[in-house]
Amino acid sequence: MSWPLLAAFLLVGASALAGRGRAYPWLLGAGGLGFLLGGGALWGGEASASGFFLMLLGLLTLGLAPYLPDYLAHHPKEARAYAGIVPLFLLAMAGVSLAPPGFAFLFLWEGMALLGYLLVALEGPKAQEGARAFFLASRLSGAGLYLAFLGQGHLGPDWVWAGLLLGFGVKAALFPFHLWLPLAHPVAISPVSALLSGAMTKLGLYGLYQAQAWFGPPPGWVGLALALLGFLGAVYALVRGLGEEDLKGALAYSSVENLGLMLAALGGYFLTGAPLFLAAFFLHQVGHALFKGLLFLGSGALAERRLSRLGGLWRQEPFLGSLWLLGVAVGAGLPPGAVFVAEWALYQGLFAASGFLVLGVGALALVGALALYFYVRLFGLAFLGAARAEVRPELSPGMRGGLLALAVPLGALSLLPDFFLKPLAQEVYPNWGVFPLLFLTLGLVRWLARRPHRAYGTWDCGFPRLSPRMQPNGLGFSEPALRLFPFLRLEVGERPRLEEPLAGVYRQLGKAYSRFARLVQTLQSGSLHFYLLLQLLTLVVVLGVVLL
Repeated sequence: MSWPLLAAFLLVGASALAGRGRAYPWLLGAGGLGFLLGGGALWGGEASASGFFLMLLGLLTLGLAPYLPDYLAHHPKEARAYAGIVPLFLLAMAGVSLAPPGFAFLFLWEGMALLGYLLVALEGPKAQEGARAFFLASRLSGAGLYLAFLGQGHLGPDWVWAGLLLGFGVKAALFPFHLWLPLAHPVAISPVSALLSGAMTKLGLYGLYQAQAWFGPPPGWVGLALALLGFLGAVYALVRGLGEEDLKGALAYSSVENLGLMLAALGGYFLTGAPLFLAAFFLHQVGHALFKGLLFLGSGALAERRLSRLGGLWRQEPFLGSLWLLGVAVGAGLPPGAVFVAEWALYQGLFAASGFLVLGVGALALVGALALYFYVRLFGLAFLGAARAEVRPELSPGMRGGLLALAVPLGALSLLPDFFLKPLAQEVYPNWGVFPLLFLTLGLVRWLARRPHRAYGTWDCGFPRLSPRMQPNGLGFSEPALRLFPFLRLEVGERPRLEEPLAGVYRQLGKAYSRFARLVQTLQSGSLHFYLLLQLLTLVVVLGVVLL
């Protein structure tokens, strides 16, 4: 381990002990810088996936360091618990990325899952549904990994990769195992949502990518499954997110969409080995971590998150509106954003492929159109038009610094993507062409502004005095698109709502797990003789498996 990584582990660990003291943000920020430098050295030297994840984790930690202490001032009861668990969560994720395959990896993986569950459950009774969904998803993920790691050498590659697909795919919100993400995000605090979406889900992608080195090349069906479920999940998540009323819930569905495209890119790489798929896979990860971290941390400044109650935030807080506009522009795949570059590389890879993968071009085009619709709805309802309620964003200097710490590298990544992709030796398009295009666009905007024109506020629909009742609500704006997709049932009326088809499946799985847990609990009889008998039977079974 290089000295920046060793220093990062020590500093982040010290921040967990410091609690909410004055040294806390400095220790956390210095630890994030260590992750960034150490991971960047590994990524630049040998294109290491571990180095890539540590670099991504460092960027998020640098944004979290000034933001978290000021944000926790609004959560005085749980502040000390959050301040201690968040650094431990960061250390567990960093440990997972550096651990070799085996029991150490599984131990850190389960520790990361437990800490993530605690961070979601700390919000109390209102967070129980999301915490239970997170816990159930972690159990499914752990079961898949135990099947793969313990079955290596005893089971065929198809069974091992099925376990890996379940174990890592659940953590990466692979459709249809994604529902824990939109259930856990809205109830967790915004910094935790940024870590769950920006970092923890990426460990599922990391695991699937590294598995080819640990367990050998994947069977052909693995790449097909990743590509198919990735595109299906991206379309489904955007359509379902168009009907989401909660701002953070909508951002969670957007995460499922982006993760679906990353999984599809990885599936394309498994099938063809084309470096363009690999470029799309890695670039989309870091772009998504930065813009989604920016949007989640920005939503933390709002006391109200229901879209139909928001509006006019741009006039109240232009700083927050500008950074949110940057985030949604990148998320919508507009050029020259990092997500646009990643999707462009994915398009090139799909066009060069043959067979089933070519059909992904149409799916990716549909995702692009839906993503633009999705983010126009999100930004327009929340930041433009007239205010529907008295919602004043609260941004302290530390929170502003955290947002800027993510916005600056996001802008640099969007303008210089090839610098990041240099370890892969894969160019997406010439960088120099972006800058003349930007200057031409700015010049055109200035020229149009000097021409005679009538000015109206954006989202005001040409009305000089727009009232809140004249603006569409969340479902009203989405209804024309939602009616095109019959797999979602929209119930209109005095209180319109959108039904989640997969929620019933998760509830049944939760009930089955509870029944199984109660059955296991009956073994806790308190009899020492019974416990010794169970240990003897377990030893016999283990020996039988090893000998066979």
